[in-house]
Amino acid sequence: MKRFTFVFAWVSVLAVGASAQTMPTTISADSSGVQLSGPNEGIADTPEKKKVYDKRVGGKVWLEATAGPSRYDATRFRALDIVPAEARALIPRVVVSGPEFGAALRFRAGSSTIGARFKRADYEPFDLTQVGLDLGFLIRAVPYVHPSIRLGFNYATTTGGLVIPGFENLITNVRSHGGSATIGAGLRIPIVKWISIAADFDYSIIGLVFHGTETVSGTGASVTAGTAGTAIAGTFALTIHLGT
Repeated sequence: MKRFTFVFAWVSVLAVGASAQTMPTTISADSSGVQLSGPNEGIADTPEKKKVYDKRVGGKVWLEATAGPSRYDATRFRALDIVPAEARALIPRVVVSGPEFGAALRFRAGSSTIGARFKRADYEPFDLTQVGLDLGFLIRAVPYVHPSIRLGFNYATTTGGLVIPGFENLITNVRSHGGSATIGAGLRIPIVKWISIAADFDYSIIGLVFHGTETVSGTGASVTAGTAGTAIAGTFALTIHLGT
């Protein structure tokens, strides 16, 4: 009998505890009567926070600014037939260095990008400007740090002084135009979902043709000459990614 009484008391305690856990904790009264609400009612769900950082760069439209050092060997291939044979011996070796600044508008589809790029190198005593098509491929399968390669095909021109020194008093009204091809490789690091930074190394082959008027003979004859060289640049880029 005592054992039965003990078991009945223990079951009663468990039943009271279980009912207490399911009992409402809030009692309110209004004109419609008494209302009971449970402990979890009235608590709004907290919205899930969106991640600001992403381990892969995204965006459909890229706006990019670049800057870095550059070195231009303007007469690297001066033995080419671009320069007249009688003038080659008169052309000194021209190697100049200076800062390069640029900007690009690129569109991404998957791991590939295509767009337009502008860059201007401030050499002494002239500036070299290039504008053209930019093609890129990004290995996004590697998280956090993306290797990349890039190809560029540009129109090139110079402003300021002559690329080849020593001819300032011999030729006037000098105009230059030409083209360049660039191959580059680098690494891109996402900072947040809409911003990334990159470091790139570029190698370019640049050909320029110069037109001017000679002043030695006094006839004002037209003069055309050219040169072909190479340029290397190490650039750092800050990119804003727009779109999803």
